[in-house]
Amino acid sequence: MRRIKMSGKTPVGLLIAAVCIVAATVLGIHVANEDSAHPSSDSGSIDAEIVHMASTVGGRLVDLRVRVNQEVRRGEVLYRLDPEPYDLTVRQAQANLALAQAEVENQRRLVAVKTASAAVAQAQTVRARTNRDLAARTVERLSPLAGHAYIPLQQYDQARVALHDAEISLEQAQQQEVAAQTAIGDLKSALATQDAASAALDHARYELRQTVVVAPTDGYVTSLYVKPGEILAPSQVLFTLVANDAWFANANIREVDLRPIRPGDCATVYSMIDRHAAIHGHVDSIGWGVLSADSAGLPRALPLVPREMDWVHVAQRFPVRVRLDQADPALLRLGATATVEIRHGAACR
Repeated sequence: MRRIKMSGKTPVGLLIAAVCIVAATVLGIHVANEDSAHPSSDSGSIDAEIVHMASTVGGRLVDLRVRVNQEVRRGEVLYRLDPEPYDLTVRQAQANLALAQAEVENQRRLVAVKTASAAVAQAQTVRARTNRDLAARTVERLSPLAGHAYIPLQQYDQARVALHDAEISLEQAQQQEVAAQTAIGDLKSALATQDAASAALDHARYELRQTVVVAPTDGYVTSLYVKPGEILAPSQVLFTLVANDAWFANANIREVDLRPIRPGDCATVYSMIDRHAAIHGHVDSIGWGVLSADSAGLPRALPLVPREMDWVHVAQRFPVRVRLDQADPALLRLGATATVEIRHGAACR
């Protein structure tokens, strides 16, 4: 049996295979590096801030000035509630305030009268004290004379009785002075009632103003399904206003690709409404957390460790919020699908 000798030269096929393997490896590494340095997502969505339009007061809807999908401007009147009940409340509050103010004036006059009465009582106390002192000095002078029978004892007894009467009169005058001073009082109660009535009037006027609802920002009316005549409860949402002052794109980026992303990085966004129109944007923020399905709705006293083990571990994705700059309004719809390319793309060149 003859042995076939291999040629010492390397076959061309092996060289081609080796070159292909090396090229594929280099290309794979390059693609992986590019993908890591320039994260992207084709499952993003167009987003905008919304305002649930409602009034803090309830009532019958009497004037609806917008329709669904209408564009409105900041400060534009959107709808009005029946103002009559709140106007009556304002008038009642005005009357209560007028009564409170009149009571303050009345109490001010009473305080003035009682102050004058207290001054009179104080003067009477001074007079009673003067009479008591005079009677005491008289008894003091007559006492040695009566002891030597220089004066009749009746005269001395009369002086002592006068002193006793003067002391009683002084005590009564002092009690009347204290009572008069106590009766003066102050205006605190009347002023507090006036302040309460004033606050009630301000609150009634506030509720009356809330019967007219205006647009807090530029936007678009959505989810409007009622007509005038509807009875609305306080804080009941009538429709939703999609704010038009800022638009965003939310892209869910894998956690392994988050490291190179920084707020302010350029981004290219493609709305599925027109996949050929590039929208320029920049990274506004990066989400700090997402809800884990393993711990959703469970108490946090103890950690949850599943018994099973997944052989394939899927990287978690975190939302990256991209603010859009001067985009065509025709491309912007809340919830529209979007493709987001961070730090590259047509808009970042």
